Amino acid sequence: MKRLKALIVLMTFVISLMAQTDFPLPQIPETIAQPEARLSYLLNHFWDNYQFSDTTQINKDLGEQGFADFLNLLGYGNDEIIDQATKAFYNQAFGTRWGKTHYSQLINHYLDNPNSPLRNDGIYVHFLRNIRPYYANDAAARERYAFKLKQAKKNLPGQPATDFSYTERSGKQGKMSDIQAKFTLLFFHDPDCENCKRIIPIAIQESLLQRQDLKVLLIYADKDFDAWRKDVRTYPANWIDAYSPNGEIIQKLLYYIPATPSFYLLDAEKKVILKDAPLDTILAFLQQN
Repeated sequence: MKRLKALIVLMTFVISLMAQTDFPLPQIPETIAQPEARLSYLLNHFWDNYQFSDTTQINKDLGEQGFADFLNLLGYGNDEIIDQATKAFYNQAFGTRWGKTHYSQLINHYLDNPNSPLRNDGIYVHFLRNIRPYYANDAAARERYAFKLKQAKKNLPGQPATDFSYTERSGKQGKMSDIQAKFTLLFFHDPDCENCKRIIPIAIQESLLQRQDLKVLLIYADKDFDAWRKDVRTYPANWIDAYSPNGEIIQKLLYYIPATPSFYLLDAEKKVILKDAPLDTILAFLQQN
């Protein structure tokens, strides 16, 4: 039922996109009726009518809007569809030196930037995996993309979240995997982070984050404990205020945290539901579940 609803939303989005955008979208054959097949065709042929050889600013802007729409559509696909579409994109976009340079920058801007609203590591993994053949003669670039791929693959939605130990202000020690709750919210923060200073007071007052079936693990992941010790607040009863001993979460790269705050929502079995998602997305999920 959820899958059917998602597909209905998808096709509504596609119809809206085709009506509003100036990007030269491909025409989906009427003989293709099944929603996933239509999505697959659209994504694999998304760039067929776009002129990558045109380097004017107007065409660049059109291409960037097309890329953002492309990423939105990829979010509806399964791994096979995303992988095929990503390969098709590279085959066309990286056909010229300009295209390779320009679209590499857009990939970094939209998928590697922690503040990008379109950042999605599940999609980014496919871009990173399929970009490496285009840097066959650039060892430094291949190594850089290999590292990014390794980081992006960590703790993806559906995977078991990497376990770690923590220490509360009282000195009590615990393990993330031992937390008993229908949902666990990992709230990675830094006392010196301006966004954290703004968001933490808001989160403390949010009733959805005080549910009895939810545990919020507010965790300082680095090793500057002096700053953390000074940041004393009163938190709701279902919150755990703790730090990572020796900063092992950061030191051992257990989680990829490009910026704080960073939120990971886990289910009762400690599998990732949402990875590094905005607080609004977390709250919307909790509201519906």
